[in-house]
Amino acid sequence: MIKRNSLRNSLRRSLSVLLTVLALVAVLAACGAPTAPPPAQPSENEPPAAEAPAAEAPAVEAAPVEADTSVKESPMLAEKVAAGELPPLEERLPASPVVVDVLEQPGVYGGIWDQAVTGQADANGASGYSKEPWVLFDDTCSEWQPHLAESVEISDDGRTFTFKIREGHKWSDGEPFTTEDVMFWYNDIAMNADLSPAPPNILMSGGEPAVVEAIDDLTFSVTFAQPNGLFLLNLAFVWGGDVGKAPKHYLEQFHADYADATELEAKVKEAGVEDWTQLFSDRAAIAQGTSVATNPDLPVLRAWKLTEVGPPWIFERNPYFYKTDADGRQLPYIDQIRMQAVEDRQMVNLKAIAGELTLQGRNLSLTDLPLYLQNAEQGGYRVIKAMAEHPMGLTIFPNQNYNGDDEFLLGLLQDIRFRKALNLAINRDELNELVYLGENAPPETAFPLLQDQPELFEHLRYDPDAAKALLDEIGLEADADGMRLRPDGQPLVLNLDVFSGQQYMDGAQLIASYWEEIGLRTSLEEISYDLWWPRIFSFEYPMTAYVKDSIGGLARYTYLRSYAPVNDSSYWGPAWGAWYQTGGDEGVEPPADSPARQAQLLFDEAKVTVDSARQLEILAEIERLNLENVWEVLTVGPGPTVRIARNDIHNVPEVNYCVLYDSDAWAEQYFISE
Repeated sequence: MIKRNSLRNSLRRSLSVLLTVLALVAVLAACGAPTAPPPAQPSENEPPAAEAPAAEAPAVEAAPVEADTSVKESPMLAEKVAAGELPPLEERLPASPVVVDVLEQPGVYGGIWDQAVTGQADANGASGYSKEPWVLFDDTCSEWQPHLAESVEISDDGRTFTFKIREGHKWSDGEPFTTEDVMFWYNDIAMNADLSPAPPNILMSGGEPAVVEAIDDLTFSVTFAQPNGLFLLNLAFVWGGDVGKAPKHYLEQFHADYADATELEAKVKEAGVEDWTQLFSDRAAIAQGTSVATNPDLPVLRAWKLTEVGPPWIFERNPYFYKTDADGRQLPYIDQIRMQAVEDRQMVNLKAIAGELTLQGRNLSLTDLPLYLQNAEQGGYRVIKAMAEHPMGLTIFPNQNYNGDDEFLLGLLQDIRFRKALNLAINRDELNELVYLGENAPPETAFPLLQDQPELFEHLRYDPDAAKALLDEIGLEADADGMRLRPDGQPLVLNLDVFSGQQYMDGAQLIASYWEEIGLRTSLEEISYDLWWPRIFSFEYPMTAYVKDSIGGLARYTYLRSYAPVNDSSYWGPAWGAWYQTGGDEGVEPPADSPARQAQLLFDEAKVTVDSARQLEILAEIERLNLENVWEVLTVGPGPTVRIARNDIHNVPEVNYCVLYDSDAWAEQYFISE
């Protein structure tokens, strides 16, 4: 058995060894390859002790070159204009471009933004930084503002939303972006039964899909059967879907309603897929596992466009991007993004501390913060600590829809006493100290709407004796060593799938040691990014370990999967979520009188409510159901993530905002100094 004290000491020893070994490897790697420029000033901070919470890294940046604001576009594009390969800038920008208020100063053009990813699936996820939603959240995470849309008007009854596209806005290949693209997306993708078995959930309200109509070339409306108070909040979310953004001029060649049948069949055979729907989904980057990081021919509206499928994955500036800085200089400043392929997250660490990555947040771990700080001066980078994409710490999700062949185990997972026992066994203070360096808040702080109901957090206390009593009450007998047995006398072993990453595995191992103290054996399996979603969508896992989503304000509705089973990635009820997401076409319907179904109905009510105060009341009720029914095993609450920014990249914010990744951090205004 793994005892808690030995594991705690092991974690501390591992951290100390990791600091020493990786620092040495980084030094050796740095000696053999060019690295980033050294910091402009030497750091006065001593490296932190391996076992102590790390001090803040000095934010030392190389002095950026002052930009020539008379230069209105990248030299690489100016050369193409001079060669007749591109029209002049004034013909590439819309009549009213989005003007970005740069964070520090106007940037210089050029440079390559180097990142590291662990494979195609990771590259797909990493491409989320450049989403261009119709609207964005404001700083309160509760209100929206126009973004891709020049304007949005809402009818008094909250049913009709009228969007205006910017005059002269173009796709990355120079073709006009108009309502013809929006209607193609609506009629031929979203409402096409061959491509979309059910209309996108974002279009649903009152059980009916919205009606999208083109008013003119630049104006379209979205009308719901009932008021939809969450529509714009969902659009503002980085994963809210590419509503209305489908380049018809490119995609129609793969669509059976538009393409010549003979030519389309030839394309299907050439691609090695079964039919035109698979080909279309792949080319449009809407198939499961695809994204803008898979098809370099797909025109985009983003700041950078894929030009080479990796490894490495290369993205180059979009010459028709619709944003400028205050001086009228077209963005983005950076010419190219290069996603290097590495074997695993450990190699991401090595590259980051060697100064080989320009700006990296993905695949870094807070557990390794001392490592990053210790090597910051030598690596020529600064460490940015800010609220995470998923700010809650490691969360265990007992799958109440487990569809394996173990009925006894399913009964345990569905027993609230068992889920309470798993929670009560965890020493959250110690876990926070050892895995999160004391940086995370208690989990109850993630529920600000429920602070007046302390009884809801009773199961989050550390009380292993109470946990043992609950297991006794369930009838789980123990052997001579105190380990719990199945009814047939065989050892009870809990299988736990853990999302790949050292921080997740360290936390899961410590949690497994806590559970062993109450007689529960746990078998851990680390699941890679490529295999994670197929595993989740199979519903075959008994328990999984990842993080609970916790976005502030009404923005929480956009990522409600951790609080209510509203899609197939609601880890503790994925089959119920799939049923809700597809309107009953897939998954399993929750019992009519169950709390899970009640949470879904509350979400339905929130959608048709335009009063934000009432929406918050509904959200509080959904959160109350979540805690009252102990749908997850919570460990630690909100805390930071870390990013490594080399000292030659600028205009990078020191905080994260409401939309995930860099979508609302205006990544197009980052720039690299020479």
